[in-house]
Amino acid sequence: MRKRNREDDETSIDMTPMLDIVFIMLIFFIVTTSFVKESAVDIARPTTNQDTTPPDNPPPLIVVSIDESSNVIIKDRTVDKEAIRANIETQLAVDPRSPVLVRVHEDALNEVLIAAVDQAEQAGVTKVNVAKWIVGK
Repeated sequence: MRKRNREDDETSIDMTPMLDIVFIMLIFFIVTTSFVKESAVDIARPTTNQDTTPPDNPPPLIVVSIDESSNVIIKDRTVDKEAIRANIETQLAVDPRSPVLVRVHEDALNEVLIAAVDQAEQAGVTKVNVAKWIVGK
């Protein structure tokens, strides 16, 4: 009988060291985890509320069009995508309150759209709108 009691005592496993290792690994993974903050472009969606009345003297609209071949068109002339900011700044010299409308064709590259919105914001435009370019309009 004594022998059986002794075997029961020896078969018990102490879980404390294993729990210590688990907690140490947990702390290691928490400390070494890196959190990546993705940068994004904020685009405001239009609302259906038309409660406000238009102003008496609205500022002129700056239209940047991007066609299906990803060509950038400002004031009926094709410009390079790196020259968007300079063209917008030129038009902002006339009226700094002018909003920018980026019309983009559905087949255009997203890279050109993002470049146009970024350059408009870098030029100092406070309101940049994006719209789908409907062919024939």
